[in-house]
Amino acid sequence: MKRLIAALIALFAIATPAIASNSVHIVPGSTINLVARDGRIPVTVMNPSSVPLEVTVVGAATSFRLEVLESQKLVIPGNTSAVAELPVKAIANGPVQIRVWLEIKGKKVGEEQLIDVSVNYDIELFLLVSLAVAMFSLIVVGVVRTVVKLARSRGE
Repeated sequence: MKRLIAALIALFAIATPAIASNSVHIVPGSTINLVARDGRIPVTVMNPSSVPLEVTVVGAATSFRLEVLESQKLVIPGNTSAVAELPVKAIANGPVQIRVWLEIKGKKVGEEQLIDVSVNYDIELFLLVSLAVAMFSLIVVGVVRTVVKLARSRGE
């Protein structure tokens, strides 16, 4: 009798993650704009089963313009969703698609999703340079104005 109960418990323990792993999936999202050289791409994972799952979110860019640096492990409680953030590095500007999939214990589960990313990594540098030029211009105008005022006040 004890062996039968142990066998049923073992069978249930093995079958439950398999049933839950079939229902876990990536929620499709909208286009993401990446405006820096390094960033994180959010990936929402939904677990509609009542069993908590530990999944690994894996991604790979379909173009040389973007590099996915590493995968993310994520524990998703039952009947909820969680967000994993994949670290990426921009190499060139332009549109990129990232293939994202889930793995449980090294096995691929669910369907693969494509995430559209618009990479503009040099905008950050452009904005910083523009701000620096604007600040420098304001300082120069202020100094010139002050010098002219002092020259006028001495001449009167």
